Amino acid sequence: MNHKTVSVLSLAVIVAVLVALHPSWRTPPAINLAFPFAGTPAEQWADGGDGIVVPDDRPEYALVRSALIASRTDREMIERHDPKNFLALLAPEVRDQVAGNLPGWTTRIKTGTRLLGVKVQGRMTLTERDGHAVVLTDYVFAYAFEPPDPDALEHQREMVVASRNQVSYAVTPEGIWPSEAKGFQYSVACGAAREGYLAPQFTEPAQGIGVVGDDRRFFSADGPLPTPNTCG
Repeated sequence: MNHKTVSVLSLAVIVAVLVALHPSWRTPPAINLAFPFAGTPAEQWADGGDGIVVPDDRPEYALVRSALIASRTDREMIERHDPKNFLALLAPEVRDQVAGNLPGWTTRIKTGTRLLGVKVQGRMTLTERDGHAVVLTDYVFAYAFEPPDPDALEHQREMVVASRNQVSYAVTPEGIWPSEAKGFQYSVACGAAREGYLAPQFTEPAQGIGVVGDDRRFFSADGPLPTPNTCG
């Protein structure tokens, strides 16, 4: 049977839930490595930073868009684990704090996994707090990984991890201040998640099972964050 994992993410804790695919998805087509998102909810999303679209030309949006790209889609960060491009956008007073807790603010894939692509969908809105503009972001990032043995997979979805992240960014003259990070990760390897890295569930043995049916809700930035979890 095909299983999936969801991880609920905060600055301090990462937990996860194992879930089963809808029965209608258990008879898979051939795995398509050339188009890794084929047949998944993220198939029609834009690639990488192209999926982070600002509502208008206000500079606060542009700055936060750069931060999202640097923290979630930049290969320097997600593959080589180098946060310099992201940290350079932050106010100096907050850089050390963020650098000391990168899993809460960034995405880094586990060493030894191979990323095939990133798709993005979501939104950002502008508000104000303590005299500063604050950009509220809510995005789902879908990461496709190359399986070592494609024939061992039961569905194309097993190649794709979904990570929804809600982060507030206060924009100040000194730089941006990220805060209130929360989110979840779907179809993840629990061990890697506990270590602060992203990896697909097929890289580790399954750790339990819970049936959720249609998993398209885990690829949506609409509604509240899902809350079930089992990874401890």
